[in-house]
Amino acid sequence: MSFFTGKDQKVITKEMTEELGSCIAKQFPDEGVYRISRVEEWLSTNGYTLEKLGFRDFHELIAAAPELFGTPRYNQDSYVIVRRCRTNDHGHPADSFFGNMNINLNDDIIEMSQQSLYALTKVLGSGLSVQEMKQEIYDSFTRARDSHKLTFMSDRYVFPIAYCSDGFLVNGIITKNLSPRGKSLYFSFEKTDIFSSAAMEQRHPAPEVSEISRSDKAEIYRLLTANFPFDAPQHMAAVSKLLSDNHIDRSRYGFFKMKDMLAQIEFLDLSDVVLGGVPQVMVTLRRSPEYTASAYEPTRSWQHGSEHTFTPRTESAAVDSRQNGVAIPTGSLEDFCNLPPKPLNILMQFLEHSGTRRTAQELRQELSEDFDAARAENRLRFYDGKILFPCRWKRSDGAPVELTLKPSTYDGRPWFLSFVDTNSRDQIQRPIQPGRQLESFAFLGSWNTFLSELADKALPEDWDFSSSSQKDHYILIQYIKYTFYRLKRENKVCISRDRQFACFNTGLVDKHYDDIYACFVPNDPGSETEWKFSGFCTAASRTLGKQIVNCFNPLPQPPRYFEHGEQLFYDANRALLTDFDHIIIDNISRLPVQFLYDQFTDCEEARTIVEELPTADFRRKRELYEQLKTIVSDNSRLFIRIQNRLKDSIELAKKRVSRNYKTAIPSYYPKRNTMSLMLPLCLTDEETPDIALVVEQTEAGNYQGQTILTLPQAYVDARLLCQLNSEWLTTSKINSDENDEATEDITTE
Repeated sequence: MSFFTGKDQKVITKEMTEELGSCIAKQFPDEGVYRISRVEEWLSTNGYTLEKLGFRDFHELIAAAPELFGTPRYNQDSYVIVRRCRTNDHGHPADSFFGNMNINLNDDIIEMSQQSLYALTKVLGSGLSVQEMKQEIYDSFTRARDSHKLTFMSDRYVFPIAYCSDGFLVNGIITKNLSPRGKSLYFSFEKTDIFSSAAMEQRHPAPEVSEISRSDKAEIYRLLTANFPFDAPQHMAAVSKLLSDNHIDRSRYGFFKMKDMLAQIEFLDLSDVVLGGVPQVMVTLRRSPEYTASAYEPTRSWQHGSEHTFTPRTESAAVDSRQNGVAIPTGSLEDFCNLPPKPLNILMQFLEHSGTRRTAQELRQELSEDFDAARAENRLRFYDGKILFPCRWKRSDGAPVELTLKPSTYDGRPWFLSFVDTNSRDQIQRPIQPGRQLESFAFLGSWNTFLSELADKALPEDWDFSSSSQKDHYILIQYIKYTFYRLKRENKVCISRDRQFACFNTGLVDKHYDDIYACFVPNDPGSETEWKFSGFCTAASRTLGKQIVNCFNPLPQPPRYFEHGEQLFYDANRALLTDFDHIIIDNISRLPVQFLYDQFTDCEEARTIVEELPTADFRRKRELYEQLKTIVSDNSRLFIRIQNRLKDSIELAKKRVSRNYKTAIPSYYPKRNTMSLMLPLCLTDEETPDIALVVEQTEAGNYQGQTILTLPQAYVDARLLCQLNSEWLTTSKINSDENDEATEDITTE
């Protein structure tokens, strides 16, 4: 027994306290506030499940172990104070596996800084992206391990990566991470004195491009049609991932880039677009009578070889002890596999949405039975050292939910449950992003012409921020996209009975204050959209206006955003609780650069990153902000400092609202399809707002601070309701060119 019963509650024994304290210290060496889910998952991964310890939930454990845990003042349901238990164990998290020559590297255990990866791409001159460079490191490590070229030298692993263009070899180095924060292992590299005159031949020479056979194209067609709809552009990254996950490797055909390979496939159309300021490649799947579309068979496996063909595994084949180099575990699932709370909770929530309730213990038992059945019936799948198996529950597309097991590098069981795939491949149920629903509804022609015509017809208004270098009706395009999205949600997009005419109320008025309608007629047969834009008009005016009166009674209505008048005003008597973790970590890029610089007074690493932000390009900024997220999330002192400064700003905003109720601006939040209020937060000085706090009223009557928005994002959200007359949120005071996120999808949380 790990606890004894005190007078009023359970208390864990001294021995168990020291044991748990030693385990916790390896992953959480600093005292501070952490998410309960992180601590619980770490304990479960190391074999200390709540069930094994004898507790119903984590809060019981907190109460039973005051030497280890405490309760924070705020967000007690989600956070816990981890205290330092003084034990004689000062081991490193990697002690249990460091030196093992069969180690598997993955993102869970190794730290690779963006700077190191970027520098390595430059040293090698490979032309790889940072993410591709990371994968190349993993592949190089695996090749070295499997070919016995991996060397362990007392405190490090050393393995060859590639030769530079000058002929010298670059080695990768894996050491224990000496930082108390971060992951167990750390990656670095060194340029050696080993020289090869044939360096260009040694550096993975690209094979000659070979033609993709018709049978291979047929299999690719079947795979893509089972996962993507026809005639709908998809991000190339999504297509590439699907093909890679099914072992369709571009390099096998001699292509250096996936784009070059896809361009050789006749049923795929590629187009270059700019989304959110970022150049991207979109892939559109076209119908082809030459190939047959069929549902994707998850038992199909890719056979590595020169013929590049798919071969189905026979269901009657005897179960081998090894498949694709993976030893199939024997015994019950829980005998060899940790089942952490996070993936189990994902599955439990999925089942609850389907009307099925299971306790954690029932779920573990049923998963064990499902694994036994999959193993006995040869329905296990193997990919990249992982084991995948179907369970008894079905997704909305009728396919079984699939679970992924990964090798564990920690003490205890050799496997752990890493992923639960509940995503439906049903094309009909794939949602269209809110900001793209208008374009998927109708062909609009040129956006510039469409917007200019609407702006000319409506009451005069600033449809661009004064500081913007481009005057392209940015505010208007966001307004009309999300107005249409709201109308669709309210079933207010009107279509005539004979489906020869459609229109919707734009929510704007002309100089006579008459509603302006957008009108549409059927598109040409075979077009990507059913409708095409015909023009703007007011009711009963000219041809289109008369057609509206003839087809619809009542006339198309504008969107409605609120049900009660009190939704438009902030009640200072209600409690305001804020999701600081989401605001500070997930949305750190929305905080002012100067504000961040001022908070990092004693963190030189973070300050250096912030100093680079103003001159960095878009991609580099994303990398820098990811580094800041890691630093702040792992440093509770920095997190709390930023949190306290935000709290002060929120209190000031509440005082401003109490003096002037118009300070709180109503807005529509498309991501959640809810009404919200926005409060100005002044972070760099007390007079000028820098960001807006999105506040939503909960069912219990409290206010929830959901997220923060940049001022351009806040203006667009608020403009959906009405033309603004605000002292702090105006087009003349917003500097949109300073913030890259001004052009991002406003549905982003």
